[in-house]
Amino acid sequence: MDTYNFVIETQGLSKAYKAVQALKPLDLKVAQNSICGFLGPNGAGKTTTIKLLLGLARPTGGSARVFGKDIVKENDEIRRRVGYLAQDPRFYDYMTARETLHFTARFFYEGPKAEIENRVAETLELVGLADKADRPIKGFSGGERQRLGIAQAQVNYPDLIILDEPAASLDPIGRHNVLEVLSRLRKHATIFYSTHILDDVQRVSDTVVILNQGALVAQGPIEELLARG
Repeated sequence: MDTYNFVIETQGLSKAYKAVQALKPLDLKVAQNSICGFLGPNGAGKTTTIKLLLGLARPTGGSARVFGKDIVKENDEIRRRVGYLAQDPRFYDYMTARETLHFTARFFYEGPKAEIENRVAETLELVGLADKADRPIKGFSGGERQRLGIAQAQVNYPDLIILDEPAASLDPIGRHNVLEVLSRLRKHATIFYSTHILDDVQRVSDTVVILNQGALVAQGPIEELLARG
């Protein structure tokens, strides 16, 4: 049985690239079943933090645990339970949304074909792409591509979904649709997503972590931080 208090917990986690301190010692806590907005300008260290949590980069100092497991020593166990959407998701544009999710689901699941079909259909419904399931991705708008990326991150039913700037480059309608999907996902998983747009955080997050120039500025419930002004 899991015995962790926080899904993500870091202690003095830091990362330097040669002489550049990309992330200063970070103490971060993300509670289970929360939507946590990771807010800060471009270059603040948000992507570096995400890469460390996923084991895509190694920390220079400090430590972190995801599901109570060490990000360096137990990375494989963590990755099995995490869905991830990179900032600029890439797809095979000739494939349909349904084919893309089938392709992804097969990496995680070897059960009966009918069960994979159900899982794919359910995920397409969840992200609002059921009506476009069989169209080639090359005709998708930016917002639809991002929602398909979220579907890819969700198709293995992860306990934690990490999204790097999922709505950054979208028009207002695309952003609204993506944020709506995030709020629907909270029933299924803890959501940790980075953004540089304060309005997005106010719309869907219950907790916020603010980073600037690689350093933690504030973290806590969104109402509390907004009240402080």
